[in-house]
Amino acid sequence: MLRFHDEIKEIDHIIKIAISLPFSWFRGHSTDVGELTPKIFRPKFQSLSPILPNYELSFIEDFKERAHQFLTDPPPWDNNMQWLFLMQHHGCPTRLLDWTKSALVALYFSVSDFDNTKEDGELWVMDPYELNGTSGNKSFPTYDSEFLRYMVDEALYKNEELRKRYLGRLIPPSPLKPLAFTPPLFYERMIYQMSTFTIHPKLEKNKSITDVLDDNGCLVRYLVKSKNKDTLRNNLKSLGITHHTLFPDLDHLSLSIIEDQFNEENYQLVVPPKFVS
Repeated sequence: MLRFHDEIKEIDHIIKIAISLPFSWFRGHSTDVGELTPKIFRPKFQSLSPILPNYELSFIEDFKERAHQFLTDPPPWDNNMQWLFLMQHHGCPTRLLDWTKSALVALYFSVSDFDNTKEDGELWVMDPYELNGTSGNKSFPTYDSEFLRYMVDEALYKNEELRKRYLGRLIPPSPLKPLAFTPPLFYERMIYQMSTFTIHPKLEKNKSITDVLDDNGCLVRYLVKSKNKDTLRNNLKSLGITHHTLFPDLDHLSLSIIEDQFNEENYQLVVPPKFVS
């Protein structure tokens, strides 16, 4: 487990992190997870492997078949990448891991889960350029990059089938490593959350993000103590980071209204700050 770099106690700390590391990506957890594993590869879903050896493909195909009833404009059937975006957007397990370019948004996810208010959270900071550099190229792959499409297609084909599919055009490194990329912002929520992604190959020993990056500044995590969560959440609300601003739908609007009512009851008028030039 990567050790904690420091503790975020007040809103000024996260602002200092954001200003000091403007090109980093951020990810918040409401509990002390200590790892960066996409949902599809976590133990709960890996336990399906003895029964469904290609359980990841089963999730993808089931979602594609059953989601059509809710979609007026579904992705093309063979656009596997766009289907992964849609699955991730709605909570279905995928090999994608959500990140954000906003440290404030990441802190929101560290403090906003009311089921975990009594547990310590954490906030991860990663240099995405250094992550991609471990695979030989510090730039981000384009949406039509064959290397990125290979990572997506790994879920759908056996290794030998993949190599035949890309033979003569792409020879992927073996084993693959996690890859950072900026997705097309297909969905409104992705815009508000300043979304980015890492895509992960099938789990192999010593090839997770925490294995390929150490904490010399390329990858660090900060502790968010449970006792500070309420104050930090209220500070974020004052800065415009709320349920509704990050999830623009009626369900999250309702959550914001509920929180507003409780906060307004306890509001005390204060003297506006002055700044001496």
